[in-house]
Amino acid sequence: MKEFEKGVGADRAGKRDEAVRHYQRAVAIAPYFYVAHNNLGSDYLSKSDFSAARAEFQRVVELNQSDSAAYFNLSNVCMLSGQLGDTQQYLEEGMRRQPDSALGPVPAGIVESGLRKFAEAEGALRRTIQLDPMMAQARLQLVNLLLKQGRKQDAASRLRDFVSTFPASSFSPQAKQLLQKLEAQPKSAAGFQTDGR
Repeated sequence: MKEFEKGVGADRAGKRDEAVRHYQRAVAIAPYFYVAHNNLGSDYLSKSDFSAARAEFQRVVELNQSDSAAYFNLSNVCMLSGQLGDTQQYLEEGMRRQPDSALGPVPAGIVESGLRKFAEAEGALRRTIQLDPMMAQARLQLVNLLLKQGRKQDAASRLRDFVSTFPASSFSPQAKQLLQKLEAQPKSAAGFQTDGR
């Protein structure tokens, strides 16, 4: 627990490498401590180490099969690494365990947009925003989806809403820059990436 708590403290301070070391020590001492595996997976994901993140989230699922968040995390890792089939499978498992989750529609929207099911993806993302208005990732993914469809005015409107709702977000400067491009050059179709956390 001491190593885990040190890891949580390091995460709060933005010291990901230090947090990883503490979580690694925690799971070395207590291999069945699934919460430490989950946090370790999240930190690997934030560093774009998809294979290590996937291994940790799979371990969480092995240790606690009722943890819907672990399935959503696995879905997210698979989506970010381009494995859409696995993304859908883990997403369905997570939604089966927690059908009212605001987390599920985000990967669903992304997967469906990747498969060109724009209407379904948009519906999933809008549902997520309705369930959890403070989920920044869903709002950003909706902007990307609107841009993929060429709906620049709708995307600009969503960006204005994002910037006013999340002025301190690390994505706000990028959102403002994209908004300026959209307002200055209506034919711009740029998007931006989120880390998935």
